[in-house]
This record gives sequence, C-alpha cells and structure tokens, in this order.
Amino acid sequence: MPAPARRLGAPRSTYLAGVLVAAGVAALARLPFLSRPLSADEAGYWLLARDWSPGSSLYGDYWVDRPPLLLWLFRLGGELGGASLPVDGLTVPGVRWVGVVAAALTVVLTGLLAARVEGRPSLLAPVLAAALLCSPLLGMPEANGEVLGIPFVLLGLAVLVGTLGAPAGRRTLALTAVAGGAGMAAALVKQNLVDALVFGVVVLVLSHRDVDRIGRRLAALAAGALAVLGTALAGAAVQGTTPAELWDAVVTFRIEASAVIGSSASAATPQRFGEVAVAFVVSGAAAVLLATVAVVGRRIAGPGPRAVPVAALVLVAWEVVGVVGGGSYWLHYLTGLLPGLVLLVSVSRAPVPAGPAAPAIPARTAARTVVGACVTLAVVSAAIAWGHQVRTPHRIDADARAETWLRAHADPGDGVVVTFGNPQVVAGSGLRSPYPHLWSLPVRVRDPHLRTLQQVLDGPDAPRWIVVSGHEVATWGVDPTAARRVEDHLHRAYVERAGFGVLHVWERRAP
Repeated sequence: MPAPARRLGAPRSTYLAGVLVAAGVAALARLPFLSRPLSADEAGYWLLARDWSPGSSLYGDYWVDRPPLLLWLFRLGGELGGASLPVDGLTVPGVRWVGVVAAALTVVLTGLLAARVEGRPSLLAPVLAAALLCSPLLGMPEANGEVLGIPFVLLGLAVLVGTLGAPAGRRTLALTAVAGGAGMAAALVKQNLVDALVFGVVVLVLSHRDVDRIGRRLAALAAGALAVLGTALAGAAVQGTTPAELWDAVVTFRIEASAVIGSSASAATPQRFGEVAVAFVVSGAAAVLLATVAVVGRRIAGPGPRAVPVAALVLVAWEVVGVVGGGSYWLHYLTGLLPGLVLLVSVSRAPVPAGPAAPAIPARTAARTVVGACVTLAVVSAAIAWGHQVRTPHRIDADARAETWLRAHADPGDGVVVTFGNPQVVAGSGLRSPYPHLWSLPVRVRDPHLRTLQQVLDGPDAPRWIVVSGHEVATWGVDPTAARRVEDHLHRAYVERAGFGVLHVWERRAP
C-alpha cells in the first residue's frame, strides 16, 4: 500500500506550487471582468452595506433577505476604493476584489482539506475547485454569496477532518469550536451555507463510540457557532438591525417566498431551472458528482472508517437540496456544490485499508474520470468566459444607459423607485429610493398589494423619478388591481421622459 500512495500523491514542493498556481488561475480569471458594471445583486448589496445605519427598515432604510456578514464583506469591498477601476466616469466598488481574494482562498483551503482527507498532498481537488470557480456556467465573475461564503465552509471542513484522529483534550475541543465558528460565519454570509455544521454533526457522531466525547465535541461545535452568531447579532444591533428582524428576513421570509414562487411564478422560473440543469451537466460538475458518489458509496460498503464518507454524502445531499430549493434558480446556486464536490473527490482517492473483504474500487479509473471532467470543465469555462469578454469588451445595456441618464438629469436630493427589482439602477444613479424593496421577490412576498409603495407615492417622500421595467407595473405575484392603481397614479402624476430598452424613466410633474 505505501508505494501506490506515493505514486498517487504529489511531492510536497510540487503540491504547494500546484495549489498556488490553481489559486492564481481562479483569481486571474476574474481580473478581466473587474471593469464590468456590477450585477443587480452586487450593486444592491453594496448600496445596502454603504448606507446601513439605524433607519426605517431592516438594513437602514432598505430590506433584503440576507444575513449581515454578507453586507459587512461588501462594506469591506466598498472600502477598497483605491483598488477600484473607472467605468464610464464611475468607480466600481472593490467588491469584485473581495471576490478575487475569496476565489483564491477557496482553492488554497481546498488543497488543505484534500491533503487532510487523503493523508497525502493531492492536486486533483484544488484543480477542480479552480475550474468550477472559473466557469461562467456557475456564475463567474459575480462576487455573490456563495463565492464569499464557501471559504468559511472549507475552513470548517478542513479543521474538522484534521481533529478526527486527534486525542481528546482542550486543543481538540478548541479546534472543534473554531470549525463551528467558521460554519456559522458561512451561514451569516448566505443562510443555506450551513454545510460545515451539517458535516460536523454527522462526522462527530459517527467518529466516536464514547457518548460523553461525542457530547463534548458537539457542545464545542455549537459553542463556536453560537459565539460567532452572538457577535454578529450584537454588531447588527449596533447598526439598528434586531435579531427578530434578521430571523424574519433569513428564515421566515424564505418559507413565505417558497410558497409564493410555487403558486405564482411565471414561466421564467422553470426556464431558469432548465438552464441551471443544463449548466450543471455542461460544466462537468454532474460528471464529477456521479463518478465520486459511486466510488464513495462503495467505500461505505467496504472496510475501514465510514464517518467521513457518510458525512460527505450527507453534505452533498444538503447542497443539492439548497440548489433545488433555492426557488429562483440562478446559475450561481451551483457554486454552492463546490465544497461537497471537492470533498467527494478527496474521499474517493483516500487510501483503502487492505483486507480480504476490501471492495475492488476502481480508484484509478475514477480518478481518470474526474480528471477528464476537470479538464473539460476548465477548457469549456475558459472558452466561454474569454469569448464573451472579446465579444463584449464594454457592456452598455439598458440599465447602464438609464443610470447615466439619471445622473445627468437628476438633482442629488432626488428619489427614485424602480418597479420592480433592478437595484443596480438605484445604486448606479447615485440616488436614494424611498421604497425599501429594491429586489422584486420581497415585493411579491411582503408587498403584493403594493400598499407600502402606494403610501410612498402618496406621501411627502414621493420620488421625483420612477423607472418602470416593461410597459406596465403588473407582474407575477402582485395583485393586478393594485398594479393598475399604481399605473393610474403614474400617468396622473408623472410624465415619461426617456426609454432605454425595457426601462422607461418617468418624472413627477411640476405642482
């Protein structure tokens, strides 16, 4: 057994160099896109993070169904103004640089996790991580919640795996608490990223026969998670966001949103689900998942420790549920599968104890399959990403033109409301919105009868500008009678000034 292990494992110097190269590739792949306008989510989160202070809604005067650490990371990006790049006279916030660093850290932490699972230096999992992070089929180049949260997940997984064979003691409990804190930090970036906590509970229960030791390890895991959670809640409270409001946003709202999507969603939702499914296959991630699940399943049926293989399967099952249960089906959901995939790859390559009952697992065949999928993934991703970059060196779309027009015609104190969604228009215009919902889903779930919007339009803070997406306010999930009432108000009190594709800019009539 030692000889094959040496053949499969990479020398330490080669391993370190390979991991750094893979991390560099993951980071460099995002650099050509730094000058692109921010996506809707990036712009919206940056706006909320910048203006978050005690106000009338969840995050200052705005509301979004995301936990606070995500906004703190975007605020950190906003502070990186010196590293920002000019775009059409604007400055792109440094959130893209935070995404670059997160991508590189993800690859490095994948290398650490793989080495601990396989018991030897290994480059396969870091290469897979880099390929996934380079793929526009998984949402690259956006600095979304998955990209920013996954480094915390991988840190938690690596620490947990590293403590499984450690003797009982304070150091082991302290490291377990660190893993719990990392797992909670990931969930505070995006609420479904509880991967490390799910893995931790399963692997700790299965790794020990002593009930007392299991209890102490689980208590340490929980203590670390609660410490980070308490710190985050205290920090949010200082900025005017209460724990009850956060629970409502990150838990209650998601349940309500699932019901609304299930009963009212337009044909675009199942269409996006199909696009996500196709991207899952074409990107190579499906091949990696199927190949490794088959091998890990046979590992569980054979001799040797089963805790990590079982926990890995539970982890990837949770991640699949997170993708399917997300409801809106955006490509970046697939990035959430990365921790489970790289863990399965490493488990499938871990040494198998020798013995007459050991199953004949085709480790080399599985490794070749995974490597082939990784290479295919990298080639396809690079071709799509760079081809898109060459074809559209400067993205000038309806959103950007509307933002430019508003900056040229609006006064600094003006307000703007977009019906519905497109928070990047609000952020790019440099104006403020008196309506707390910058995204469309919260409108459909929390203001379907548009009472809050009507109060804004009838009140003293009525915006000077309204941007309508399409030719009407009506959309799925919104009461049509309420939508017509808002449209009547729009035609009575506003006049259309400009149109940019599907976006129509209206200005309040002079009294």
